[in-house]
Amino acid sequence: MRRLSAVVALVCLALLAACGEANTERNASQQPQGASLRVILGTQEFPEGRILGELWREALAVNGYTVDLRKSIGPAEDLDRSLRDGEIDGYVAYTGTVLSIVAGMEVSGLDPEETYAKAKEYYAAHGMAMSQMTPFQNRDAIATTRSFALENDLTTIADLRRLDGFVLGARPEFESLHLGLKGLQRVYGLSNARFAPFALGAQYAALDNGDADAVNAFTTDPQLRDGDYVLLEDPELLFGSQNVVMVVSKDKLDSIDAEAFLRVVDAVNGELSEEAMVQMNAEVTEGGDDSEVATRFLRSVGLMQPLRGD
Repeated sequence: MRRLSAVVALVCLALLAACGEANTERNASQQPQGASLRVILGTQEFPEGRILGELWREALAVNGYTVDLRKSIGPAEDLDRSLRDGEIDGYVAYTGTVLSIVAGMEVSGLDPEETYAKAKEYYAAHGMAMSQMTPFQNRDAIATTRSFALENDLTTIADLRRLDGFVLGARPEFESLHLGLKGLQRVYGLSNARFAPFALGAQYAALDNGDADAVNAFTTDPQLRDGDYVLLEDPELLFGSQNVVMVVSKDKLDSIDAEAFLRVVDAVNGELSEEAMVQMNAEVTEGGDDSEVATRFLRSVGLMQPLRGD
């Protein structure tokens, strides 16, 4: 009997040990590797902001981070407020917008490096950090049809001054802005411009229909993909610089291995040329899914696999 009891006890101990191993393994499977590396990111409302958020989310996920992506929170003011209030840990930001809208500083005349340095300094003083900036910018520009530019030998905004007159089409508020018609008149002497208001998004149709000779555009508009339009250079940097960065809380970075986290974000940012963003914006505008477009791009540049440490 004593021998039987000993055997039963050994069997029970073996079963308990097995159950313990099973429970441990089951708990591990419910607790993903990146559970302690959770980050909440916010984006703007327009397609490019959502795409950028997806690019970061997917690349970070491959590298062990769990990202809660909150799309379309609102404009820069709302995203900055959410970050300061601790509702999000980071957001998609444009360096010139950080300076002009968030910090209330002048952006005209600043090149990308100067704008980035000032934005980084501003946020550092408020407990925030910034990733490296993207090669591409999404800034205001003046566009014409390619044929109009060729016919009138237009390369820069200043060249428009040689025309006897021209119609400038843009969203209604552009007429009274320094980063708009007022600034174009002051900096480039475009007193020969006649303003024509068009809803945002309708300006390219106005060019095609001959209702405008030049229009306000953005440098990553999807309409630029096919090469039918020309962006005139802004040598005086009236419209400033607008490279993309991730703004992120330093407190969050301290808890998630800042170096590893920013290495992933910077790797994504380094691949984002103007051509790449125009293409992705066009795909989403034409009905493509944000995440699918982001996945295809990341796969094409080899970022859908974990980064290898230095």
